Amino acid sequence: MISDSHPVQLHIERPGRTSRIHVLTRLLLLLAIGALGWSSVYWALYLALPAMAALLIQKQGERYLSETAPRVVRVLRWFASAYGYLWLLTDVLPTAQGGPVDLRVTPSGAPTPASALLRIITSIPALVLVAVLSLAASLVWIIGAVAILVTQRLPSAIADFLALALRVQFRLVAYHLSLVERYPSFEPSGLQHAPA
Repeated sequence: MISDSHPVQLHIERPGRTSRIHVLTRLLLLLAIGALGWSSVYWALYLALPAMAALLIQKQGERYLSETAPRVVRVLRWFASAYGYLWLLTDVLPTAQGGPVDLRVTPSGAPTPASALLRIITSIPALVLVAVLSLAASLVWIIGAVAILVTQRLPSAIADFLALALRVQFRLVAYHLSLVERYPSFEPSGLQHAPA
């Protein structure tokens, strides 16, 4: 077991109750995203992000992690909030300023253009893991949505699994963008449960 914490941490403060109307809102948003063919965008980004990182590293050198990374992390933080909302983990709409979903990335390493491009290949095992987790999460999401409709609460086991899938996904993205040297892992981070 690795003693130091992962440089990509996802903390989620779950609400005590989840509004039933948000389940319908999320379902409609997910259907709209699916209708747009969002999976094609994911594949394009998978190839484009390391290329973009390689170009920025080539141009900026060591400044990539100190100057560009904070701006990229702000965008990732907004996406983490959006996914936290879509994945039933919070009723708060996306924000890049923190909130119930807080993504923290500590940039690390010494990326080069070659190492950034190589991540297209080295990321494949993590991509397969994220795909499997995402497929399972889509099934678990349905169970969670039904639980919210019945009890207005997302069961802890479901929330924990969805948070795990989301955390691994953002660790892959940070690695893929050469923001961190550390490979994506299951190492836990702060899912904070709602008060009873």
